[in-house]
Amino acid sequence: MIPALVAILTSSQAIAACQLTQTPTVEGTELRLLAVAEPLSCRRITLRTHGPTPSVVVRIGKRKVPNDHVAVVDREVSIGLPELEPGQEATVTVAVPGTDLEVYLGEPPPSESPPKETHLVWTVALDPKHPGWGFADPKLASTRYDVATLSPDGHRTMDRAGAAAQGVLYLDPGSFTLHIPGAHVVGWAGPGVTLSRVVDGVRFDAPGGGEARWRVASVVGAIVIPDGKTYVEGLDWRFTQVSLPEPAVPSRYATVDDPEAASRALFDEVHRLVEGWLPSRDALHPRQLNRAWRSGWGTSVERALILDRMLKQKGILSAWMLSGAAPEPFTLTGYDHMLVAVNLGEREVLLDPSCAVCGFDEVSTSVAGKPALGAAPLVPLSPGRLERTLTLSGAEFVAKVHATGAAALWLRERTYGTSEARQSAVLAEALGCEGATVEALTGLDEIGGPIDVELRSKRAPKPVFEGDAPWDGGWGDL
Repeated sequence: MIPALVAILTSSQAIAACQLTQTPTVEGTELRLLAVAEPLSCRRITLRTHGPTPSVVVRIGKRKVPNDHVAVVDREVSIGLPELEPGQEATVTVAVPGTDLEVYLGEPPPSESPPKETHLVWTVALDPKHPGWGFADPKLASTRYDVATLSPDGHRTMDRAGAAAQGVLYLDPGSFTLHIPGAHVVGWAGPGVTLSRVVDGVRFDAPGGGEARWRVASVVGAIVIPDGKTYVEGLDWRFTQVSLPEPAVPSRYATVDDPEAASRALFDEVHRLVEGWLPSRDALHPRQLNRAWRSGWGTSVERALILDRMLKQKGILSAWMLSGAAPEPFTLTGYDHMLVAVNLGEREVLLDPSCAVCGFDEVSTSVAGKPALGAAPLVPLSPGRLERTLTLSGAEFVAKVHATGAAALWLRERTYGTSEARQSAVLAEALGCEGATVEALTGLDEIGGPIDVELRSKRAPKPVFEGDAPWDGGWGDL
């Protein structure tokens, strides 16, 4: 019997850890994941091999994970999983000969592939009636402009009709040219990547790999306008396709006629779905919503869309609203967090079903004040107040903190997913009292309510924020 190899690997989140047991089998390897710390620890696995591309079977408990949660690119396999609670297991059976298998949890390191010269190939559809993407310039009406660049060996490597006119490039080490004849292409280079203009395109030099963004500014002199309306129409078409057939409102709510009561009940239902990660390059390609609903977990976009569709089935006016912690102009990059705007007649509310510690009509402080697409151009700031009272007791400083509204939500988000052993340290650091001891704490687990904290430290407290707080009401020392 071959003994199991046990290792503790840490994901990209510093405090989140998984226990990984790797056991060789006759056909390959069995990987067993056990969440041993906080949540948010085991949502992504990457497998690499220098031999044949492995085939995998993934199970959560006894349930087999569908194939659309597994992506294979060259010899790298990315696996998306729901968030595992402490003590929950997932198994991955890998069929690959030999033991030449690298396993990574979280974000994998860049591939060490040799430098290469590659031409990226695109086919752009310029048609305002194209399902998913339209352009506002009337000179492009009913015009289709297909382009396909040849790779250095003279063979066509891609010819995909209907591609979007902007995107994100994930670059292996080497030099890459994005070439669209007749088009003026603009680009943005990430860290470690340099950008230079070439005829009808841009060249990206990435000695160590990296990320870049591009957008078609014009084609044959006609301006391509990536306005918000165009983005929303295209995304709405895409989301409509994955919504059919729609996940149905649970039958127990069939007789709930009050709009607010129904909205609260459906929000609670979707809120209970587990967060997860999918091996796609962006969050804007959700699974079929029925499949996501039945799986018991989903991405931020999937959960918001499910809630939006169910609200509409109850006759409640609602619309999706897409934002993110770091949305970027002129592209859809960074738009990965979806909210649902709901009209309840006398008032409008904004729901955030993927925020684990948000209550009804609360929005994650990570997206508050950020640009948005869909129901509104901006995520509004929520009201809240954080008050800190400082006193000196002998040689020690005593800080009493009272947080309400979005300020209390901010503290819940900062401490979510941390163990009890680390909770005090995280709270103290967030409140400008690093190294302090938490003497008293109430309200942290009561979603929507105020939070009171008392801290004691031998060091003088620092300001909680150097600039503005991410809510309307701010903070202050009393």
